[in-house]
Amino acid sequence: MSGGVLSTRDIALTAVFAALSVVIIMFVPGIPIVGMSGARITLDAAIAPIYGLIIGPYLGALAAFLGGIIVAGYKGWHLFSILTSFCPAVSALVAGALTSKRQRSVKGWIISAITLIILIAGWYCTDVGRGAPLYPVLHLAGLGLILLLRGWASELFNSGGWKLTLAVAAASYSGIIADHMLGNLIFITGIGWFIPLKVVEGWLSGMGLPSVSALFMYMLPVSAVERLTMTAVATIFGVALITALRASGFMPREE
Repeated sequence: MSGGVLSTRDIALTAVFAALSVVIIMFVPGIPIVGMSGARITLDAAIAPIYGLIIGPYLGALAAFLGGIIVAGYKGWHLFSILTSFCPAVSALVAGALTSKRQRSVKGWIISAITLIILIAGWYCTDVGRGAPLYPVLHLAGLGLILLLRGWASELFNSGGWKLTLAVAAASYSGIIADHMLGNLIFITGIGWFIPLKVVEGWLSGMGLPSVSALFMYMLPVSAVERLTMTAVATIFGVALITALRASGFMPREE
C-alpha cells in the first residue's frame, strides 16, 4: 500500500489470500463450538497470521476478513458467521504488525500490544469475564511475548533460520490468541441475542457446570492445546512459505 491507495499488486495479493481462506473454510473440517449446533472454529484461524506476515498487517487483515465474509454470505449471512469474520482479520493484523518495524509513524509491536490489551480488557468488562478472572492466561502470555520481543521481532523476521522461526512462531501465537479472545467476546455478547439463553442453560446443565464462566475455565485446557496446535501449523507452513518466497524473489512484503 502506498499513501493509503491499493495498487493492482495489492488487490491481486489480497484476492489470492481471501480465496485461500474461502477454500479452507468451505472444504477443511473445523472444530465444533461447544453449545452451538453446526457452528465450528474454521481452520483459516491457523493460517490467517501468515497473511499478515507475507502481505502486511492491513492487507492481511483485509484478505482474512473478505474470505470469512464471502463464506458468511454464501451460507446465508448468519450473524455469528459475519461477526466471527473479524477474528482471523485481527489475527493477521497482530501478527503482521508485530513483525513490522513501523506502520506509518507507529512502531508495529505497539499496534499488536494495544490490540491485545483492548481484547483482554474487553474480557474483564463482561460479567462472564469477571467470573473467570484467570481465563486470559493464554492471552496474557501472548501480550507478554509481544512486550518481551518488541522491536526485536521485526529484526528476527527479516533474518533466516531459527531467528525467522522464532519470529513466525511468536507472531503466529500472538495473532491466533487475539483471534481466540475476539471469538470469546462475540460468543459472550451473543448469549441471549443470537444464541438463545435457554439453549445455553440446557447445555450447561448437561455438562454439570454452574455458569458460562465455569464453562470457559472448563474449556481452558482444550483451548490451550487447540491454539498451540494452530501455532505449530502456522509456524511450519509460514516459515516454509516465507523462505521459498524470499529465495525466489517473490516475497511481497518489504521492510
